[in-house]
Amino acid sequence: MSPARSRGGAGADGADPSPRGWRQRIDDPDEALFTLAVAADLLDIDSQALRRLEVAAGLTSERPSGNQRRYSRRDLEVLSRASDLAREGTPSTAIERILDLERQVADLSPPADPGH
Repeated sequence: MSPARSRGGAGADGADPSPRGWRQRIDDPDEALFTLAVAADLLDIDSQALRRLEVAAGLTSERPSGNQRRYSRRDLEVLSRASDLAREGTPSTAIERILDLERQVADLSPPADPGH
């Protein structure tokens, strides 16, 4: 999903095990941990709707092993926002653009100061 994301764990594809421990991998918001079925369940949508949202949001599936789609926590956040937009009646052709503009605005915004 995310273009440059470190992959972890040995899988059916024969990749070398990650030097990162399992806690680091679980804490990494970009680690693709969730299968299509789990992601659909977490987002309370069916798997076909999830696939359509993936396309509308401009995401590319991670398929680390066995050609099975995997999603990260960050992917789930994007897909959740895309699902909200779709429920509001936003055309699928506009969802990717809206998400892109929201990312650009977030990148321009200074980080929140937790002390104030």
